[in-house]
Amino acid sequence: MGLDVYGPFANALAAGDVDVVERQLEAADAMTKTYWICSFCINQHAGICGGFGPAPVDGPESQFQRWESSRRDTVTQEIFPICQCSEPKHFNNVPDPCELNKFTDMMALLKRNVDDFRLIAAVDSAFDMFSRLWCIAELLEAHESQVPTKICVESSRVFDVESDDLTIYTKLVLLDVSCCEASRAEDKEEILAAVADIPEFNARLQEMIFGGRGVLGRCFRGFDGIAAAAYSTRRVQSVLDGLDAAAYCTRHDAFRAC
Repeated sequence: MGLDVYGPFANALAAGDVDVVERQLEAADAMTKTYWICSFCINQHAGICGGFGPAPVDGPESQFQRWESSRRDTVTQEIFPICQCSEPKHFNNVPDPCELNKFTDMMALLKRNVDDFRLIAAVDSAFDMFSRLWCIAELLEAHESQVPTKICVESSRVFDVESDDLTIYTKLVLLDVSCCEASRAEDKEEILAAVADIPEFNARLQEMIFGGRGVLGRCFRGFDGIAAAAYSTRRVQSVLDGLDAAAYCTRHDAFRAC
């Protein structure tokens, strides 16, 4: 529907007002559009349905906490039951039948064969999507392949010009692909092995977020392009000013590359 914020739709669905959402989609002529959603289109029974992956043991405590919370129901806090199916599982160790490692091939195929193909990413309220390695890799693949990308956020309040909260800006400025997470250590190893130059990759990541075609430029409402870019730059500089010297140099050089 071309919206930048999805919060009202999510709230309507959570309240059971599906008919309200359907009417708005029909009015926007969006009911007949076709979407590829990996969680539905990839056969989960041929991969991850039988478990949650091994618990992280070498990383920081936050990684274990993320792993632990991801396997529990957010309401009851009970551990999700795992699937007992007998479907053979295929991961990176058998790359040909594996369905989890072909997002670049699928994007290339869809771009080649589907008119007006584009990528839509719904960002969670904490912007944790940008710390997930597969998400970052997919966004950068779209960016490098010039696939039009639409970023939707739950709320634009985090970008309010009156806000002094730099939490999200700090998270985005400090993004480092080598620190991003994946559910399986093998996935992270495979993705990072394909990155020839991590600092250069990080610079392209910053360009994707803060550059001329960047994510944040779409999130400012009521500003022209120059004002939005200037405001974003000031907020980023405020974050950089608060870093130690070593971190400042790394991130400042990456930001200047944008």
